[in-house]
Amino acid sequence: MKYISLSCLAAFSCCMSLLGQTVKTYSGLQYTGSGSYTGYRNNHKDSVLFSNPMGIEVDTAGRLYVSNEHNIFWIKGNTAFLAVGYSLDPADPGAADSKDFAGSVARFSRPAGLAINPNTNELMVADMDNNQVRKVEKFINTSTQQIVTTFAGVKLLNGSHQDGSNSTSKFNAPVGIAVASNGDVYIADRNNHCIRKISGGNVTTIAGLPGSSGHVNGTGSSARFSAPHNLIVDGNELLVADFGNRAIRKINLSNNAVTDFITAGLDGPKDLCRVGSAIYIAEQLCVKRYDNNVLSLYAGSTSQQGYLNADGVAARFENLTGIVYHTKDQLLYVVDMGNNVVRSISPNARPVCSFTTSTTSATKGQTVILRNTSINKPTVFKWTITPSSYALLNNTKLSDSLIYVAFSQTGTYSVKLFVSNTSGGDSLLKSNYVSVTSVTAPPVADFNASNTAPKTNVVISLVDMSTNTPTSWKWRISPPNFIWVNGTDSTSQIPNVKFTNGNNFTITLIVTNNEGADTLTKVDHVKVNSMSVEPRYAQKALSVYPNPARDMLYIDAGEQGSIELLSAYGELVHREETGSGVAGIDVSGFGKGAYVLYYKSSSGIRSKKIIIY
Repeated sequence: MKYISLSCLAAFSCCMSLLGQTVKTYSGLQYTGSGSYTGYRNNHKDSVLFSNPMGIEVDTAGRLYVSNEHNIFWIKGNTAFLAVGYSLDPADPGAADSKDFAGSVARFSRPAGLAINPNTNELMVADMDNNQVRKVEKFINTSTQQIVTTFAGVKLLNGSHQDGSNSTSKFNAPVGIAVASNGDVYIADRNNHCIRKISGGNVTTIAGLPGSSGHVNGTGSSARFSAPHNLIVDGNELLVADFGNRAIRKINLSNNAVTDFITAGLDGPKDLCRVGSAIYIAEQLCVKRYDNNVLSLYAGSTSQQGYLNADGVAARFENLTGIVYHTKDQLLYVVDMGNNVVRSISPNARPVCSFTTSTTSATKGQTVILRNTSINKPTVFKWTITPSSYALLNNTKLSDSLIYVAFSQTGTYSVKLFVSNTSGGDSLLKSNYVSVTSVTAPPVADFNASNTAPKTNVVISLVDMSTNTPTSWKWRISPPNFIWVNGTDSTSQIPNVKFTNGNNFTITLIVTNNEGADTLTKVDHVKVNSMSVEPRYAQKALSVYPNPARDMLYIDAGEQGSIELLSAYGELVHREETGSGVAGIDVSGFGKGAYVLYYKSSSGIRSKKIIIY
C-alpha cells in the first residue's frame, strides 16, 4: 500500500518550506573528515571534537548520549562528557577493541546505534565493528565511572550469524538497536539483512533470512530486508529503517509479520523516531516527516549537502546517521556525521503571532479580554499595552495567553504581543487598537462564564463584560448548589465559583453606576457535568510527573489521546495531541498555581490536579 500520491510527490520539495523549524548546531566543532578528538575531560558542548559520530539517544534524566568513533559521550546542559571508551586519538593502536571495563579503560570498535532501557536507564550499544551488543550501566554521577559489559555476541573481525545464548550468538555489523518496555532488545543486523531479538538470555532471528537481501513482505524468515539500519519500538510493532529498500517496514511483534509502512518518497532512511502522530526520518542529507499518510521534506535538501544552520529546507547537512526526540527540550536532535556535529531541529514551526479583543470600543473600567490566537503552539507570551493607564483583572498577568484588562483613562491604546517557542519568536503591534470613552449613561449589563460546561468542583470565572463602567455588581445563581471561592463573592466584578453538583445553572447580573442600573439573566448559561470519570478508567494509569512542576511536565497515559490543561479558573491554557509514548509540556511560561489536566482518549477521560510553582 502506498501512502503518498503522485500529487504529494510533486509538491514534496516545497510543501514543508513554509514551516519555520530552525536547524542549529547543538554540540561539536564542525569539520569534515575524521580523527579529531577532545580527550577525557569535561568540555563545553560547543567545543567538543567528535570523530565520525553515529548514534544518538536520550536517557530518562534528559542526558543525551552520542556514539563516537571508539567511545560514547553524554551531553547535558552545556557539558559534553566522555562517558566510556578510548579518550585519545582514534587512530592510536588499541583504540579500537572489545574490552569490558569502566570509563575510558573500556574499548569499543565503531559503536553505532544506542538505546536506553526504560526500566533500568542502562544504555544498550550496537558495537558494529566488534559484531556485539554492549551494555553501559546507568549514570550515577561524574565521579562514578560507568561500567561496560558485553550483553550478547562473540567478538568477530568478520561478522557471521548464529542464534542461541547471548554468549554464543553471532552478528554481522549490528547497527541499530531498540529496547521495549519489557526489556526485550531488538537489533537491526545490517549485513545479515535481518532483525534479531534478545530476550531471556537468548538471541533469535524474528524477521528476514540471514545473508539474503530483498524486498519481500512475509512472516519471519520468509520476509526480506536490505541492509536495515535502525528501528524503533512502536507499541506492539517495530518500525524499521530499511536502508537498501528505501522504505520503512513494519513488524508485528505478535506474529513477526512484516509489511510495508512507507515505500515511496524515501532515499536511504538511516534512523527514525516518533513524536506524537508524526514519524521523523533521517536520510543522508535531510529529515523527512510522515504524518496523516503524507510524507514531506522537513529539514535539509534531498540533493544538496553542506553545513548550514537555517530554517527548514534551507538548512544543509552532510551525512545524517541518527535522530532522537528529546521530550524535555522539545527538540529533535540529529547526528551529522559528515560535519562531526550534533544538530538540533524544532519539531514545531516558528509561531505566527495574532490576537483578538472582546471589543475595540470600551468605556473606562469596562472589562476587555485580550486573547492570543497565534498559530504553531507558542509557549511564551509577553503583552505590552501603551499607555500604561490600565489594570489587569482576575489575577491574569502580561505573560498569560489570555488577559483581562480595564482601562482607567479615556483615549486610544496600542497593544503588542510577542510569542515564542523553541523555533523562534514573532510579534504583532496593533496601534490605536482599543478606544476608551468616558461614561455618560447607565450601564448595560453583559457577562460570560470562562467555562460554560465545567465538571463539578472545577473553578470557573464569571466575567463582567458590561459597558458604561458599572461601579457595583450583584450576582445571583440558581439553583444554589455552588460555592464562591478565591476570596470572591456575589459583589465581585469577576467572581470565581465552583458548582457542587451536576445541573443547569441560570446566572443573573445586576450592575449599577451613578447614572442608573441594568439587569441581565442568562438561563441555563452554565451546564455542569457531574459524571465521575476516574473510577471507570482506573485500569489505565495516568502518570504525571513531576508534580509540583516548574519547567517541564511529563504525561504518560500509555495510549494516544489529547491533553487539556485548565487553570483554576477553568480557562483552557494548553491543548495538544499526543502519541502513545511520554508527552512533555513546557509549563515554565504558565502562571504559578493549581491546574487540572485532562487526558482524553478512546478509552475515556482521566484527570489530575497539577501544581505549577
